[in-house]
Amino acid sequence: MKKHRALWVIIIVIVVLAAAAAGVWFWLQSRLDETQQAHQAVYAKYQTMTAAVDQVSLTVTEDGSPIGSYDMQTLGLRDGLLARVSAQFSALDRMTDEQFAALPLQDRLDWAKRDLGATDRVTPDLGQLELSAVLADLQSVKRTAPEDAYIDLVDGVYTVHDAVAGDELNESAVQAGLQQAASGLAVTADGPADASFELTSVDCYQKPSVTTDTLRDTPDSLFRTALAELEVKVDFNKDSEFLPHGEETLTSHDLASILDLDADGKVTIDEKVLAETISKWATKYNQYDAPFIFDSWVKGLTQIDFVTCDYLIDAQSVMEQIRAQLLTMESGEVDADAACYDKNGKPFSLGDSYVEVDFDNQQMTFIKDGRLIVNTNIVSGALNGHQTPTGLYEAHGREHDVWLKGDDYLVFVKYWVSVVGDLVGLHDASWRSNFGASFYVYGGSHGCVNTPEEAMVLIWNLIEDGTPVLMHGQNKWYEPANGNPYETKNPVRGTTSDVKVEPGTLVLTPGSSRIEIHADDVVAPKIETDTDTDTAAADASAANPKPVS
Repeated sequence: MKKHRALWVIIIVIVVLAAAAAGVWFWLQSRLDETQQAHQAVYAKYQTMTAAVDQVSLTVTEDGSPIGSYDMQTLGLRDGLLARVSAQFSALDRMTDEQFAALPLQDRLDWAKRDLGATDRVTPDLGQLELSAVLADLQSVKRTAPEDAYIDLVDGVYTVHDAVAGDELNESAVQAGLQQAASGLAVTADGPADASFELTSVDCYQKPSVTTDTLRDTPDSLFRTALAELEVKVDFNKDSEFLPHGEETLTSHDLASILDLDADGKVTIDEKVLAETISKWATKYNQYDAPFIFDSWVKGLTQIDFVTCDYLIDAQSVMEQIRAQLLTMESGEVDADAACYDKNGKPFSLGDSYVEVDFDNQQMTFIKDGRLIVNTNIVSGALNGHQTPTGLYEAHGREHDVWLKGDDYLVFVKYWVSVVGDLVGLHDASWRSNFGASFYVYGGSHGCVNTPEEAMVLIWNLIEDGTPVLMHGQNKWYEPANGNPYETKNPVRGTTSDVKVEPGTLVLTPGSSRIEIHADDVVAPKIETDTDTDTAAADASAANPKPVS
């Protein structure tokens, strides 16, 4: 009986122990399952937060318009933020489920005992913030600099201009704003925590440094300062060696009684006082019954004694020039040149189309519509009583293929232009091989202007009746510089060596005759003739030759 009782005790103990063991096993298994689930949650959190590092962005706008969205890599925060996130998790936390399950039982149970309260929000280290990409995008926007308030003088009126706001960046304020906005960047257990920055939420633009309230000057102060230093000089006949010339000055003292500033900032001029001053000056520099000053192609400015006029200062023009200068409130100079007027008070000149015959240099120049057409050597009348007459004439008739008859000559010319009645004209001279120099002294014409045919054909075709013909010079014997009567003079301008040869210019062989034709796009009409017609015309002209000198 005792044996049976002991056996039952043993059986009961075994059963109890088995039950206890089973209970312990079931408890341990349950604990391990909980630990595995807890690790799975921590690991998932770790994965979410590390993945969020590359998803966090800072969005920048300007007045509601997008500038750009910038990730942690661009902002220089990725590696630091990733390290911060990783630091919140232990090495066991960062294991995969498989790696954690393979750990010894005790390691897993010990892991479960630790504080599992890892932070749910991690922010970057803003000390590493790099804003260059953001600033570059902001600067790529076309911007306008602010404008300071200022006062200017336009057309004699001082005007105050208000300051104008621009949109150039106040970079320090922008950077501070970006720094503040970046403090909202983070990764959380739920994913990325983004941030945004609206540029205009801070004092983002540069301000004008001067406003109307801070202007140091006023229209009146600027006017008074300028007036104290103002001076206007007037040069009368500055470049003329033939007319009275000199300089007159309106000093600041003189101008103090002429200039003033009204309430609207407008510079006013006492034109009566100014006109009186100019009138006195003009009287001083006017010249009456003076030789006409002609701009000769060869000689430059030359006095023509047989043409006289009154050289008068245009007081009204001087007035307008001075007035324009005064309205700038700046010192300056004004040129006042007397102009030629005839006895009827009308301006006098040869106009922009004329022929000049220069006896001294034995050259003829044809200007048409302000352009040089021909400049050529010529031969004028001989000094034995056949001198070509000086004077101002007009072209008045052309003839083609005529015979010219005198007391001791009969010659045929192709191109004739009448100048002095029907006695003196311009014409070709096929019998001559040399023009210019001193040839007129030893073998001059009977009064006409002998011209190379190449030049004469162009003159003949382009000259119009009424074209002024000015013939001037000493018309007397002169001695060439080296005693060689066949040496061409070297005038100031008009020689082959001194004149630029432009395209289309015809220059004959030096030593015979010189012609410079600057016809440009002017093409002389071709005179169509045939041998029979020419012969007939020549015969007819020979039968009734033109009696010229």
